[in-house]
Amino acid sequence: MNVRKIVSFVAFVLAGAGLVVVPAPAHAADPVYWSYAASTGATYVKVLDGVVQSDLTAQSGVTGGAKSSSSKNSTAAVNILNLAELGAVETKTDAVVQEVFGQPQTTLKSWARTGHVSLLGGLITADALETTVTTTGRADGNGSYTANSRLANIKIAGVKLPLNIPKNYAVTIPGVASVTLNYTLHGKIEQEEGDLIGTIGWAVGVTLLQPLGGYSAGVTLLVNPVNQYLSEVAPSSGASLAGAAYGTRVQAHVGDEITVVSDPTARVLTPMGGSNGRTLRNSTLRVNVPGVLTTGAVTSTTTSDKDGFGNAQITNTNQVAGVNLLGGLVRANAIKVTASGKLQDGQWTSDMKMELVNLVIAGNKIPIDVAPNTILNVAGLGQVALNLQQTSTNGAYQNAIAAVRITLDTARAGLPIGAVIELGVAYTAIAPPAA
Repeated sequence: MNVRKIVSFVAFVLAGAGLVVVPAPAHAADPVYWSYAASTGATYVKVLDGVVQSDLTAQSGVTGGAKSSSSKNSTAAVNILNLAELGAVETKTDAVVQEVFGQPQTTLKSWARTGHVSLLGGLITADALETTVTTTGRADGNGSYTANSRLANIKIAGVKLPLNIPKNYAVTIPGVASVTLNYTLHGKIEQEEGDLIGTIGWAVGVTLLQPLGGYSAGVTLLVNPVNQYLSEVAPSSGASLAGAAYGTRVQAHVGDEITVVSDPTARVLTPMGGSNGRTLRNSTLRVNVPGVLTTGAVTSTTTSDKDGFGNAQITNTNQVAGVNLLGGLVRANAIKVTASGKLQDGQWTSDMKMELVNLVIAGNKIPIDVAPNTILNVAGLGQVALNLQQTSTNGAYQNAIAAVRITLDTARAGLPIGAVIELGVAYTAIAPPAA
């Protein structure tokens, strides 16, 4: 399976990669193969009850198995009200699948750099935070990792820090927050269906000890969060899955080199090996891209399952509430999309659906039963694609839906002509096992 076909088919989705696990050579002594999933971000905020207040910003991520893949992201600044103000952010996540002395090996590499950091109203500051984490799964079933965060000129009010911050260093701002620096946790879980190796880490972690700035005690903020997982898989284990869902994305190209991106919000990825029927979820309470868009709650889910005979099914959803784009030019109470794909005994079925509550564009109310692939040309805005649906059976069975996709023909809110704004995106992909 050529993963480029999936990526090109759904160019507006940050897709997983590497969809077919390579079978072991006949002479190999049962080497271990790994599927992978990794994500890297600039910030992550979680409230006490587990609901995500602000999901991974400037997120890059990869999923897959037999093929190497890479993802990167950046944003000019991050501002989480009363918690964090950050300058330019860059992240990159790589998966390198190769043979070492004739045996399979998978290595995950995450890198994040955050500049001009100010947390908790200036109680924690740094010129830059740079985090590098690597996890390797070898053919003998064992793994290893390296991790380190460079904390340039970090200062914490009332706390004297060592010149070189050691691993997993912890301090307390009395009565305000507990703080962890240069943190990493690595472990291996042995399971009947295959071992799991994981590494998580961050440059700075803050947990509030008492309410602050409208946030309750127990809220946790992570800067440069990294999650890496390697899961043991059989050389041939049925179909390979991919997919994603997210709420909003804004992308523009300024000149030849500069890319302005508001990364996908509340993004969730379908595991290559499926979720065994469990629903995986990512949510954020609100989105604010100044001058461009605001939303209420955004929730994405993925549910998938497969067997060892090539049968599989995926359902991915996204729901966005309280949409306001470009100063009210586009408004909606709620938008929901669902993409489902099922491969059963070699027969693929696809279903895509969009649900709207009071979608209004340039003063015109959009009917709830708007036809797939409806294109509107709105003066002073640009091309608006509604209920955008695509399918493909070229190498993998795929479908994709975007509720709203706007391509500007007029510069607005600091965005140039050609900028793209997306709302409500979901897609699925099922690659049959190799013959």
